Formats: sequence, structure tokens, C-alpha cells
Amino acid sequence: MSTQYDNVGVNYEDFKAQGKLPIIEKYTFFKLLGNIQGKHILDLACGSGFYSRLLKQEGAAKVIGIDISKEMVKVARSKENNNPVGNEYQVFDVATMPHLGDFDLATAVYLLNYAQNKEILIKMLSNIHRNLVDKGRFITITANPGFFINKSDLSKYGLKVVKQEAFSEGYNCEIEFLTDSPFNINVFQLHQSIYESAIKEAGFKNFSWHNMEIPPEAIKEYGEDYWQDFLENPCMIALSCSN
Repeated sequence: MSTQYDNVGVNYEDFKAQGKLPIIEKYTFFKLLGNIQGKHILDLACGSGFYSRLLKQEGAAKVIGIDISKEMVKVARSKENNNPVGNEYQVFDVATMPHLGDFDLATAVYLLNYAQNKEILIKMLSNIHRNLVDKGRFITITANPGFFINKSDLSKYGLKVVKQEAFSEGYNCEIEFLTDSPFNINVFQLHQSIYESAIKEAGFKNFSWHNMEIPPEAIKEYGEDYWQDFLENPCMIALSCSN
């Protein structure tokens, strides 16, 4: 999985800057996080550190970014060196990640959708759970189990799902990111029941699904009709878990 992102660091940053889905993603993510002043946060699947930097800017006391891709971590460290905010970045596969500390929060904007099956999903969630303090929280955005490829066209928002192949635990999907230099990424859209069972087996006591929300300023700028294709068939969903 790490090789997928080794060559797309700059292009992925372009998607964050140009695509419309990151508008929804960022708004929903930070709304769920709430006040993070003084918190110690483990930012998983951090990529080039986009959200890691925002978390620090929003008041987190400490942020450690983790990514499986050495090249993405290299980009994140370069950005930290050029504009220091005090973040640290390390290379780990979350499925085999050790205990790195006791964090108030773990965050991940797209991580669990790289778990190919329930077994790997449990490993990821178990390692996240053991890196959290008592009553710690895990906030993530992942592939929506209820998304259907033929129900709507998401290309105007900056990406297109070009493949959705069924297997026993969900779907294997291919996503094309429509940046200036388009690139494709493979993800896994596991069934909701798989997620919920894995969350419990990993040790989390509570979890909630959260629909993505369009920020009011984005509705004002683009109009309500513009967002209907996404709202009727959202490709992503938020999930919160707690000890």
C-alpha cells in the first residue's frame, strides 16, 4: 500500500487545494474534533502532513504524524523544516505500529479504507486503541460503506470512482483524482458490519457514524444544487470511537 503514495505527494497536495471534497472533509473533521487545545494527537495516514499542520495550528500541544509511505513522510518533514510548527513525523504501517505514547486523540483522514479485510482492520484499530489514554478518542473519515458507483458522478468535486468490485467483505475500489496530473489510488470499502465488529474487537467501548456536512459558506458560494450529487451518494463518512 505504501507504494501507491510514494510518487503522488505533490499531486495529492494539489487535490487538497483544488478539489471540492476536501472542503466537506475538513469542515466535518474539525467539527467532530471540537476543542483540541493542549491535546496530544497521533495523526495517522498523515501523508504530507496537511492535517497534522492544521491540528497544531488549532492548538494541539503535540502532534506526531504517522504514514506508511517513506516518500510522503519525507515531504511532511521537508515542510516542517521549511516552516516549523513543532510536529514530528514517523514511518509506520498502522497495522504493525508499536506503542508510541499515550495520546488524547488519534486522527485519520483516510486510513481504514486501506484495510483489505477485517483481520487487518482489527490490527489497525487495536494499535490505535492501545496508543490512547483512558477515555481517549479516535476520529476518522473513511470510505462510506453505503456508496454505489453508478448512483452519481463525483467528478465535479475532484475525483471519480472508476472501479467497485465486490468481494466477501465489501468492495475493492479504484479512485481517480482529477488534479492537473491525474493519479489513481486503490481503496477498500468494507461493509458497515465489518467495521462495527472490528471496532468492538479492538477494544473500543463506544462508536458513532457521522454524515459528512457541507459548510454554510460552501453552500452559499456554490449553491445547494451543486452538492446534491454528493449528499445523495456520499463516498465518505466520518466515524468516532472512544474508550
